[in-house]
Amino acid sequence: MIEDSFIESHVTRNSGKNVAARLFSIIALCTVIVAINIFGLATFGFYALYVTLMLSVTIVFGFVFMFKRSYTEYDMEISNDNVNVAKILGQSSRVDLMDFSIKDCIYIGPVTDDRYASDAEKADIKLAITEKKNYPIEEGIWYMTYKEENYVCMLIFDFKPEMYKVFRRYNPRNVAFYQAPAKTEQTEKSEEE
Repeated sequence: MIEDSFIESHVTRNSGKNVAARLFSIIALCTVIVAINIFGLATFGFYALYVTLMLSVTIVFGFVFMFKRSYTEYDMEISNDNVNVAKILGQSSRVDLMDFSIKDCIYIGPVTDDRYASDAEKADIKLAITEKKNYPIEEGIWYMTYKEENYVCMLIFDFKPEMYKVFRRYNPRNVAFYQAPAKTEQTEKSEEE
């Protein structure tokens, strides 16, 4: 009897903005709000304070909205042979990006494979769900290619060792060979404890 498999991978995209840039934008926002309120108060008196405060609140909400939209997360769920990829924007809205079967994959393997460059060239649609938009070429990053209608799609993701067993179960001919790292004495001792 074959057991069901469910693997979930959650990736938060590093937006690339550093702390100094965010701090500068917050300071600039506070400066603009103070300047608007002082200008309104000095020019039109206390009656303008209602309008400038409403404008200030609108600017703050706009800033918070833009800040939340820059926060991007990806969810990859593998349920038996079905792969579903979704993008979560602003920690609230979820958009499904890809939904396909592992059985339909043309090839599954690491980006360090010789075949990766030609597969990437042939792909019409590429989606990288890694921490960085420009992912490193290393053993821990894998890709899947599959054909949907007239398009060749490529999904690039962070590989987890438990995924390999599922890939081999549903598409054994089109999966690259993977050898799990050997256990060291220290990891065996920590597992025993």
